[in-house]
Amino acid sequence: MSQESNANGELKAREELRRAPRLQCSGAAGIQTLPACNKPCPATIINLSIGGCLMESERSLTLTKNEIVELTFCVNQMPIRVRGCVRAIRSESVIGFQFPQVSDRVRRQLEDLVGELRFPRLPSYSQRRFRHSWL
Repeated sequence: MSQESNANGELKAREELRRAPRLQCSGAAGIQTLPACNKPCPATIINLSIGGCLMESERSLTLTKNEIVELTFCVNQMPIRVRGCVRAIRSESVIGFQFPQVSDRVRRQLEDLVGELRFPRLPSYSQRRFRHSWL
């Protein structure tokens, strides 16, 4: 088996373990170790699902697997704050998180946001008209 097919097989196996598919996104984020006595490390969110996300921090972090942190991120102008459990450390700055306990309010926010990412809204008629004068 070649390295490329092995990598694709591992990625596919990892995706099959997920309860919900990850959707590509981007937005400002922060990763804060607990207890929250220090400033959050600035980061960018790379992908998101109802159950977790992947983030890239602006500086290297010394997190351990299963460590609980506080995550903040804003995607599509929707800010979210949630506890995350470190599940995958891909490098010193790229980390996968699972959301172990989510309140009903945050779950609804995540569902709305994932719905927007899955099915982006078309621009309204007035927005299309101004962009395309021929309409």
